[in-house]
Amino acid sequence: MYMFVYTVISSMGAYVVLAAYMISLSEEKIEWNKFMKLIAFAGLPSGTAYYLVNSIECLNVYLAYGISSLITLVTAVVVSARIWKRDYIRSLSIVCMAGMMQVILFSFEISIISAVMLESMENRMLRLVLLEGIWIPISIRISWLLCRMKFSRAVRYLLEDEKNKKRIAVQLMAMELVVEFFYMYGNSIQYNESIITYNVAVVILLFLLIGCIVYLSKKEENMNKINLQQSIILQQQMYVEHLEQMQQEIRVFRHDYKNMLSGMYLYAKEGEVAKIQNVLEKLEIDFDQKIGEKIHIATQIGNIQIPEVKSLILTKLTKMNREGIVCSFEVVYPVVSIQMDVWDFNRCLGILIDNAMEAAVLQEHPRMELLFICHGGFLTVRVANPWADGLDLSHMWAEGYSTKGENRGLGLASYQQILARYPDVVPLTSYENDLFVQEFTVAV
Repeated sequence: MYMFVYTVISSMGAYVVLAAYMISLSEEKIEWNKFMKLIAFAGLPSGTAYYLVNSIECLNVYLAYGISSLITLVTAVVVSARIWKRDYIRSLSIVCMAGMMQVILFSFEISIISAVMLESMENRMLRLVLLEGIWIPISIRISWLLCRMKFSRAVRYLLEDEKNKKRIAVQLMAMELVVEFFYMYGNSIQYNESIITYNVAVVILLFLLIGCIVYLSKKEENMNKINLQQSIILQQQMYVEHLEQMQQEIRVFRHDYKNMLSGMYLYAKEGEVAKIQNVLEKLEIDFDQKIGEKIHIATQIGNIQIPEVKSLILTKLTKMNREGIVCSFEVVYPVVSIQMDVWDFNRCLGILIDNAMEAAVLQEHPRMELLFICHGGFLTVRVANPWADGLDLSHMWAEGYSTKGENRGLGLASYQQILARYPDVVPLTSYENDLFVQEFTVAV
């Protein structure tokens, strides 16, 4: 009975460490209710399963450890995916990375602690309790250091790569299996005889795995940069085509303008003032529709001087035009820089624009607003769209909430998680007169 209680408590302690490493790797904001849910809903079943599997006499120690480790992995992935509203593939990647850190550092710490401090202790249960009491605080401290070092930024591209996320998860799982095998090997040797060799090997393995993770991350980052550069080139080509079309329409308008002036001359000779007014009104409307709007958009885009942001806006404006959405687009004063990671800024902006577009196409007359106001050292981004079906602002930030059906509603939750990492960014949400408005203000 004592061994069962210790196994369950030990498993829950291991999940404390695992959760700490998961947070340090994924840039999640610490929310104690989610933290405790992971420990309770994953640690308790895993500890029970570990005890039951190891109680089966026909299983050798390696097979029992392998089965219990698999149960622990599956439990951690499922529970963390449910708690943090991630897909299972991304959850598997995070759990595998956190598990590697946990097992390797556990092997290193415990081998040192056992050999130096607890070698002569005869009471096995007391020894195990002391090991847990020393290991957990040290591991939490290491995870805190990883947070301070911004190690999560090195793996961000691995977690956000939608195209290759399955391949990355498989690679990380293979690395996790190598670590587990190495840990089982470490348990089979006598620490007092091979402690130096083993710990040197553990340190080398740790650096190799960190190097592999950073290499994979840099590889994905470079691919993203290449894709971005290609996107910028494509958008520049589209921009040039837009200017060429505008030039062609100016030529056509110039021809029509001459014809209208000839007609106005005849009306003037005959004293037809009303007809002259009609011609002028038509001339003004044609100019606004054919040329004025395109000149306006080109001018506004030119005020966005951050290539990544300009590329995103051009892409979204092109999509709006294709879907028949009328966008009121304004950039008040040039936007040169922002005091925020440009990738996070683009993710936030993309989420707000996509949500507005999805809502706009459901209206009888699709339209939306996109406004950038750069003034006084701050940039305010405003995205607005009409919505006549009512909206509950008190529930809209809940994970999974959506007005567009089931299996949706993760965009705004992701938006909120990103902004939580930037205390100086001020978001604002309002819904009045059937107009839903999302704003956020960032220093420049």
